[in-house]
Amino acid sequence: MLSRVFLAKACLLLAVCHTNPAFAENVTVITGATVIHPSKQGAGAVEPGATIVIAGDRIQLAGAGITLELPQGAKIIDGRGKWVIPGLIDSHVHFFQSGNLYTRPDAADFNAVVPYAEEVARNKARLDATFKVWLASGVTGVVDVGGPFWNFDMRDRAAASPAAPRVAVAGPLISMIDRPQLDLDDPPIVKVTSVEATRALVARELARNPDYIKVWFIHQEGDDLAAQEAIVKAAGDAAHAAGKRLAVHATELLVAKSALRAGADFLVHGVFDAPVDDEFIALAKKNRAILCPTLFVVDGYGLALSNTWKATDIEAARADPEILAAMDDLNEIPADKRPPGVAALMDKPRRLQSPEIAMKDLRRLVDAGVEIVMGTDAGNIGTVHGPSIHREMRMMVESGLTPLEVLRSATVGGARAMGLEARTGEVEAGRLADLVILDADPLADIGNLEKVYRTIKAGVVYDPAALMAGLDAP
Repeated sequence: MLSRVFLAKACLLLAVCHTNPAFAENVTVITGATVIHPSKQGAGAVEPGATIVIAGDRIQLAGAGITLELPQGAKIIDGRGKWVIPGLIDSHVHFFQSGNLYTRPDAADFNAVVPYAEEVARNKARLDATFKVWLASGVTGVVDVGGPFWNFDMRDRAAASPAAPRVAVAGPLISMIDRPQLDLDDPPIVKVTSVEATRALVARELARNPDYIKVWFIHQEGDDLAAQEAIVKAAGDAAHAAGKRLAVHATELLVAKSALRAGADFLVHGVFDAPVDDEFIALAKKNRAILCPTLFVVDGYGLALSNTWKATDIEAARADPEILAAMDDLNEIPADKRPPGVAALMDKPRRLQSPEIAMKDLRRLVDAGVEIVMGTDAGNIGTVHGPSIHREMRMMVESGLTPLEVLRSATVGGARAMGLEARTGEVEAGRLADLVILDADPLADIGNLEKVYRTIKAGVVYDPAALMAGLDAP
């Protein structure tokens, strides 16, 4: 019945297009493409010879075996030899960070080279360009899981920008520890020491209508885990009472299980210190929690701070050139201005933390039914906005997932992370027209997701090369 309704609507719409050319200008028809349905299994995931009709910001019709008289004035895209997927979603980013060497002075203090206040001002001024590199990479949605209160202004700006992904946000991280190096009178990380202080901070954030409340759950030797769990639970209870979800950074097994007991809906990292166990899996499934592995981000720090980071081909083509230009600044920075830890890494490059445990966990988590979402933690040093997704997705395949499972995590899973599971994440009638047209089959090689021919967001068609050429345009 549903497909008949949409077919009837599509036919009516096309009839209107023929009699109203101005209306037809808002219609895009993709013909002859192979559609990938990430929510389906096996042969059902691949639909060759499909036609997709988009009107305004919605898909009106999608499927194979459809013959239509193409309306005069509509945009026609010849999809023969191309693949169409739902728009990709990165479920873990930070817009207050740029990905360059200067963006986290609490990890590597380069204030003597570039004052942190200048770095943050640059990031704010560069938001429109950062939005464009996401679209150029085939990403139509991102979840910013924590930043200063100006994060909410960033979300408004993305919504008002002509070329930007959809953005879900959290406000300042409710934290067990301080990060004064990042405090410019609007800190992205705020330390709390009591349940009462937690509730007060959550109330301030709820006034700005966040998509998530976020806790930075850092447990150090000698800390009272039960008292910390009470803080997490207070944040979660207040979030849930307001209809919001609780995201938690918890990278150790003990801490991650504590976060789940406290009500976490979204674990924004995998577990790095020990393999997940049956108790962890049971808690995650009980909460219907989603988990974002973030496999590359720690290596990004190690590569960048040891001066061994090199842009991949897709990063060279699709990352912000301003950021790329700063990535090898260590070649020019005098030795006396290099932080001691950076100097040590340059002398002896090494991985700062191995993702091997999290990579080995990934197959088990998927098989156990824990929903995985793709996310990069972009903005951290060495993880650039936009094309960093390809490093992450390649590592997910190396962990034992199939390209279809990885694509599912970046579409169906990402839609759930954004709270848009009924509106996007699939290529079907009635969904938002957030799509990517590829020049090669992503199920044959996950690297083919780099080959973006066009990105479509809310029915508007973007050429990645034109986006990159116009980064500095308003």
